[in-house]
Amino acid sequence: MSIEIHVTDDLGETQTLTGEPGGTLMELLRDESSGVEGICGGCAACGTCHIVVDEPWQAGLGEPGMDEQILLEALNERTTGSRLSCQLRLAPEMSGMSLTIVPAEC
Repeated sequence: MSIEIHVTDDLGETQTLTGEPGGTLMELLRDESSGVEGICGGCAACGTCHIVVDEPWQAGLGEPGMDEQILLEALNERTTGSRLSCQLRLAPEMSGMSLTIVPAEC
């Protein structure tokens, strides 16, 4: 089952990306859009995969883990809905989700 994610990238352009369950959201964004670098490879250590998930989708993602929370708190551009896309595994219930890529701070 393919998962469609609606993305506004760091250039302000909107596109719909399609991924498969199991991979990380960071991998999809890094490979198919602009603005997500994922320098640390998904270890929640750099913040270059910072996204803001649209409000209707935030609750369904659960709370960030401790490592993700610590890094998010260190980011200048953190807002409600901020997440590290490397910490989110693509799942069928995410299909239709909308998000915005936050430009990397480093």
